[in-house]
Amino acid sequence: MPSRPDTAGPAVVECDAGRITGTASAGVRRFLGIPYALPPVGARRFGLPEPAPAAEVAADAFGPTSPAAMVLPEPFTYPEIPGDDWLTLNIWAPATPGTGLPVLVWIHGGSFAMGSTAQTIFDGTSFARDGVVFVSVNHRIGVEGFAHLPDAPDNRGLRDQICALEWVQRNIAAFGGDPARVTLAGESAGAMSASALAVTPHAGSLFARAICQSGIAPAYPADVAARPALIAAERLGCSPTAADLRRIDPREVAAAVAAVVSGMPPHRQATLFVPALGDLLPERPDRVLARDRAAIPMIIGHNAAEADLWCTPGVFPPDQSEEATAAWIAEELGILGATPEIVDAYRGSSGQPFVDLVSDGLFAAPSLRAQRGQGENCYAYLFSWPSPLLSRTAFHALDLGFALGNLNDPAFRLHAGTAPPTDLRDAMHGAWVAFCRDGSPASQWRPYRDERDLHVFGPRATRNVELLEAWG
Repeated sequence: MPSRPDTAGPAVVECDAGRITGTASAGVRRFLGIPYALPPVGARRFGLPEPAPAAEVAADAFGPTSPAAMVLPEPFTYPEIPGDDWLTLNIWAPATPGTGLPVLVWIHGGSFAMGSTAQTIFDGTSFARDGVVFVSVNHRIGVEGFAHLPDAPDNRGLRDQICALEWVQRNIAAFGGDPARVTLAGESAGAMSASALAVTPHAGSLFARAICQSGIAPAYPADVAARPALIAAERLGCSPTAADLRRIDPREVAAAVAAVVSGMPPHRQATLFVPALGDLLPERPDRVLARDRAAIPMIIGHNAAEADLWCTPGVFPPDQSEEATAAWIAEELGILGATPEIVDAYRGSSGQPFVDLVSDGLFAAPSLRAQRGQGENCYAYLFSWPSPLLSRTAFHALDLGFALGNLNDPAFRLHAGTAPPTDLRDAMHGAWVAFCRDGSPASQWRPYRDERDLHVFGPRATRNVELLEAWG
């Protein structure tokens, strides 16, 4: 018998994956650390994910975290959980079992190099209380998941996500979810993942909708995607191959890359790990979405001042030479469409030229192109609420607490202060719940045709469309 919604105790589900025992309290069942694939270590390291066999699972704690190749300073550090079983997922569901509930599968961000589902901001309680089954997915990150290696399949982290989505299709009905009503969502690298899987046939019909918060994926040639492996190999004295790296502990490899990355300016760190062009992504997802309508409805948006989280306001970076900055723009943003003329246009603009350049190149311009490409298949938004802390703008990841309904998360309050507006949370989180449920986020939010249909979360704001169009 299921426990009463207001009582605490075990929660047991029998499904294709086995007998899963989680916990129930305060109206929500929680199943944490469920393996969806075998640990990607030993002979399986750098290989394709292998689905986990059915088993009895004590799902009462988050699974181990994939080795991070980037480290944030205190107090913004991410939790690290030891162990090799990185490929796990977590489920939050209403305490009273139902049937046919909408499902949201969440992919965390972190520049494809850090982060995990154990971050408290990704708690799915708010969705479960609103009648949505919430699933968060751990996948391989850093060198393990995204560095190009000549003797291993590319985009291993994306392939992990596909494996997790296949697990959801086989099992989520036992938790009350409808496998035909799965929304894939994420922020930053998680949004880039969702956009990439929206255009690859390898993901097939594994989800029916997608939400991309601050991220539309590019995909880079093998030589660019190989840079993290080259860094690791040089630091460790080996060749940048799976065969050589497999002989070195994964956390040692991640630490070697992190030691080098820590000396890079933050804006360079953000573009080091990238999806690679290849059989999974034969064409860049951002270009596909700009040209062809996906088979599913999407919410696509970004924040008003994304790069304020990393960049020095007002000026081009003072911590590196003009030549180094120019080289980074040519190498990284050049791939995204930056030309000398575009750079000059930002230098001559008012406000924060380098912040605006990075924000637009990495987030705003790709989002606009995808919104236009998807047209009435897409709901477009701009998040504009300015934090009272840090840069006092709507910087990268500030939207998370509002969209996920977690304003009280301690880590979020380091960015948003102690009194973020609850009405904005209700509006944004409510729109996400409605989109999962019905495919339409709100009655007053129209599908995108032009900037008049841009939905703004926060103070009234507009985009410099003419400048964004210059990116191509």
